[in-house]
This record gives sequence, C-alpha cells and structure tokens, in this order.
Amino acid sequence: MKYLKLSLISILLIPVLVSAHGPSRQKVVQEIEINANADKIWKIIENFCSIQDWHPGISSCNADNGSKIKSIRTIELKNGEKINEILFKLDAENKRMQYGMQELEEGRIIKGLPIATHGSTISISESEGKSKVQWKGAFYRSFPGQQPPAELTDKACIEAVTILYKTGLENLKKLAEK
Repeated sequence: MKYLKLSLISILLIPVLVSAHGPSRQKVVQEIEINANADKIWKIIENFCSIQDWHPGISSCNADNGSKIKSIRTIELKNGEKINEILFKLDAENKRMQYGMQELEEGRIIKGLPIATHGSTISISESEGKSKVQWKGAFYRSFPGQQPPAELTDKACIEAVTILYKTGLENLKKLAEK
C-alpha cells in the first residue's frame, strides 16, 4: 500500500516537475564554402578581436589580453549592445577558435540577440584549394520562464544566432575571395 501511494504521488508530480524546467539548450550550426585556402581565411579571423574587421554586425572590439587564452573581449554590436566574451582555445595548427559569452547581469536581455549564455566554435577545413568554415554554438535563451514573449522564445533565439553566424560567414567569404 505504501508503494502504491508513493507511485501515485510520483506520477502526479511528474507534470509539475516538467513544467518547472527552465529553458533548454539550443544549438546552431552554419557552414560556408569559400574559394580560398584555409591559411588565408585563418589570417582574417585568428586575432580574437578581428571580428570587428570581418563581421558587419560588430562595430568595435577590445580585448584585455589580445589573443591569449582567457582574454576577454568586449564586442559592440551595431545596435549599441555590448557583450563580453572569453577566449577558451585558439588552435592555429587546426584553425579552430572556441570562446564563450560571459554571464550577463541578472535580468539583462541583449536587444537583437536574446540569449543568456553562449559557447561558440569557429573552425576551418580545406580540401582541393577550397575551404569550409563552420561556426557552431550552443546557448540558452535569456527569458527563464516557460511562456516567453514571442521575441524571447527559443525559436527567436535560434533565428537571431543563425542570422549572426550567417551574416558573418557571408562577409568572411567576400573578404577571403578578394
């Protein structure tokens, strides 16, 4: 009888626990083929703050320690929003960079990029004189509750990050193919 009661209570609690869960982790992967060798592309992106030179959505970047591991860069988006990111890995041999967004102040929502956390990897591979650049990231939306407004849903966050990556990769292609 005790086990039956415990089982019934457990079954009744499952919907409550599921609805109490916060936002789930989202992922975006964007790739582009570039008619340039990997070394040429790497030279464009290898500096942690060079994003201001190749991404049209970034108006400025300052890094506290250049391209050294644990360096923190502050990027300013064209809309005036500022984001701090930390460099985790910079692997010139394998042409790969990993970085992540530093935690935002509680309640802060970045206009145009409504995410609370973000980890990102940019990698370049080459085959037969052409290169593939992949930019992938994982993130959580900034709205913590179960019923976010339309502009703060998982779908809106995925769209915003997809646009961020796609815009950057398309401009990188233009620069590298010159």
